[in-house]
Amino acid sequence: MLPIYYVNSAARPDRRTFAEDQFARLGLSPTRIEALTPAQIAPEVIDRHCGARQPDQFSPVQLACNLSHQAAWRAFLAGGAPAGVFLEDDGILSSQLPQFLGLLEAGFPPGTDLVRFETFLRPVRLGSKPVRFGPFELRRMIGGDVGTCGYAMTRPMTERLLADPRLNQQVIDGYLFSRTGTLIYRHRVLQLLPALAIQVSIADAEAGSVAVSDLDAARSATWRSRPASRWHRLTGNLRQAARDARYFAGDLTGLLGPRVVVPFAP
Repeated sequence: MLPIYYVNSAARPDRRTFAEDQFARLGLSPTRIEALTPAQIAPEVIDRHCGARQPDQFSPVQLACNLSHQAAWRAFLAGGAPAGVFLEDDGILSSQLPQFLGLLEAGFPPGTDLVRFETFLRPVRLGSKPVRFGPFELRRMIGGDVGTCGYAMTRPMTERLLADPRLNQQVIDGYLFSRTGTLIYRHRVLQLLPALAIQVSIADAEAGSVAVSDLDAARSATWRSRPASRWHRLTGNLRQAARDARYFAGDLTGLLGPRVVVPFAP
């Protein structure tokens, strides 16, 4: 089995129990990565990435989330495996996940270094050319999505990302899977259908404390601080449309067709 890493804060023993109960049920043995806090980040690093001079600033709490995922990536690179699997502690995991990870261990689809197996249950734009992968289907991410509670990537991709100077210019899920980042344009990033991970807050509104995220207040404060003028939205949409046309012109059906809600398989 590929090595698995999951991020968990010492301040969230409820989420650690929630995650590890699932791992035991599925026969998985992930390595726990201690989540960083803003207090553990050098002030000059926080100022560089979260200071008022940054046009797309995000909070120190969100930067800590970024760096926690990167700690998991570095732990993976310290081993010898060709690919690694990365989870967060609030993901509901499918009973089919071990089967999928076994297929990934045999090899990623050709030309692919990053696979997302999470869903947010919202319409997303995917490529029209599916790749069969055992009983599953993989489709290229075109419209992008958010969330980093379930993804896998190869060693070469992990090394490239850690060397990218743009890595901490936005929140980690935006960098990896959103149209506001560059990764889905520069690389062939695939989405699994059906998804095999989903954040508990999306799947179960009555989940209790596990569904409460420490990032929610930080996200709200950052969104309120960003420009929201019509001109800002219009120019941003035009830039993204031009980039879509440049990189996805070979799949106009996927680019211009209907969005897809990626289902979750329990």
